[in-house]
Amino acid sequence: MTTATASGPTRRWTAAATLGLLVVLFFGINLLADATLRGVRLDLTENRLYTLSQGTRRIVSGLDEPIRLTFFFSDSLADGRPALQAYGKRVRELLEEYALLSRGKIELEVVDPEPFSEAEDRARQAGLAGAPIGPNREEFYFGLLGVNSTDGREVIRFFDPGDERFLEYEVSRLVHNLSDQKRRVVAVLSSLPLDGGFALPGQPTRPPWQIMRELRTLFDVRMLEPDTDSIGDDVDVLLIVHPKGVGEPTLRAIDRFALSGRGVAVFVDPLCEADVPPGADQNPLAAMQADRASDLNTILRAWGVLVERDQVAADMSNALRGRSPDGREVVPYVQYIGLAGEGIDREDAVTRQASLLQFATAGSVSAAIGAATTVHPLVRTSDQSMLLDVQRVSFFPQPRELIAEFVPRGEPITLAARVSGPARSAFEIASDGPEDPAPDAGEPATGEINAIVVADVDMLSDRMWVDEVRLGNMVLGYQKLSDNGDFLLNAIDHLAGSSDLIAVRARGTYSRPFTLVERIRRAAEQQYLAEAERLEQRRRETERRIADLQRARPDAGELILTPEQRAEIKRFEDELVQTNAQLRQVRYDMRKDVERLGVRLKAINIGAAPLLVAAAAIAIGAWRAARRRADRNALAERPGATP
Repeated sequence: MTTATASGPTRRWTAAATLGLLVVLFFGINLLADATLRGVRLDLTENRLYTLSQGTRRIVSGLDEPIRLTFFFSDSLADGRPALQAYGKRVRELLEEYALLSRGKIELEVVDPEPFSEAEDRARQAGLAGAPIGPNREEFYFGLLGVNSTDGREVIRFFDPGDERFLEYEVSRLVHNLSDQKRRVVAVLSSLPLDGGFALPGQPTRPPWQIMRELRTLFDVRMLEPDTDSIGDDVDVLLIVHPKGVGEPTLRAIDRFALSGRGVAVFVDPLCEADVPPGADQNPLAAMQADRASDLNTILRAWGVLVERDQVAADMSNALRGRSPDGREVVPYVQYIGLAGEGIDREDAVTRQASLLQFATAGSVSAAIGAATTVHPLVRTSDQSMLLDVQRVSFFPQPRELIAEFVPRGEPITLAARVSGPARSAFEIASDGPEDPAPDAGEPATGEINAIVVADVDMLSDRMWVDEVRLGNMVLGYQKLSDNGDFLLNAIDHLAGSSDLIAVRARGTYSRPFTLVERIRRAAEQQYLAEAERLEQRRRETERRIADLQRARPDAGELILTPEQRAEIKRFEDELVQTNAQLRQVRYDMRKDVERLGVRLKAINIGAAPLLVAAAAIAIGAWRAARRRADRNALAERPGATP
């Protein structure tokens, strides 16, 4: 019996029909997926960069009114700049995720503000910052404007690629502020005249601290009496500055407020130089002998944190410099600390933008033994630090003596920290028997602490962060000396945010540097560093010898050298020429090695990958051809089969 096989034309028609059906299925499946799976996402990035955090999801899903976001990105000016184009795409895709998650509550508009266009005028009117770019210094816009239904406005003036880890936090903060326009209430409890006032009868009025002026522009500030026994249910954040002589009713009120989960910012100090007692001008010695320390350890200990009351932090590496007491020279004052580098936590939203923070006779913050809360350092000294007895810096401290006695402890000292997590009330009384009293009625035994604790009060005083700009008797404004004011405003703003906003932490970075390439490049450079340094030293020594011989002449202006000296100078000059040539060769070789590395990497990326794909395709084709030949041979060997 013979079996009929399909003819050549039939096989070709079958193959064509199959191909056509596959094309139809391809487009049909894509159209169907676009219509039905629009909200489905699969994020395979390492840090889940395109997956919004749970805090953001709760903020967006809880929107009660529509919000319009206008994303300004100068796409035409970014052309040819891959880094800007990539980050612009990253921000746009993130904003699209917000709009998609909001289910119509967020409307997104993307605008390219080309130079001299109406769109550029819109960006300028929105308050965005334009960065000069290109040979013509045209304004490059890369920001976001948010508007709600009640004409509330929020702006991100410029998306800095360096702040990419906080991209989601900034956008979520903007959305949160537009969805909740109620002005946040900040209650201030302090023993200092932060709001100004009279020092003594008959004396001029003290102006308010500049930090209070800044606070009032952003928040509804409410001053509390020192003996208050209630903070207020409508208060969002409690700011405590230099609490001296605080009674138990006030301590209980603070404890209740903190355990309710609302934000608390505490500034205490072992030696507050801003705490100037009345009559200090008439009796400076009595003023220095007055107690200028404050602490809240009665409560802070229950929250799992302690602030040293009797010791002052000193930092040799970050000491601020000033005139010595005799005015003869500029010397470091180790008890005055200026931090601008690794001591500032760049991962936290409160401190990430601080470029310089200045402290004066600050204490130290540490976690209490057995604390259930998390004490996360925000600001720390260098490891070239030590703790000084407060009496050592209270009475005319001599900077030279402090430097001579300085013995670094070898580890940093925490000056400011974030405290969060479960804590027990400072006034909870353990019940060991029926005779033990119980806590006051309505007093919570436990709660979630959300606090920022700083061991310095002087950092808020004007002299540590602002300077008046005057024209005669007229104040023109203030010039920032440090970011101390921004630190407090960021802390209050962050503590006043919802728990959802606080949960939006720094994310991973989108840009992925070639770490392996960097290691290889550094290894290539390292091969020549020792040789280059040796040649540099040899060159400097040769120049010194030539200079010494050139100076070996009589006082008369005429250069008179012995033949031996001239020969020695000639030898040194020849050696210098040879050394410079060797040094140039070393640098040339180092650069060529790095360039060769780049060429090899380009060859691998451009050539090797396509070759691998082609080799894989050839291998698959050969394997399929072998399969077909094997199938035909097997069919031909069957009894009665027609070849």
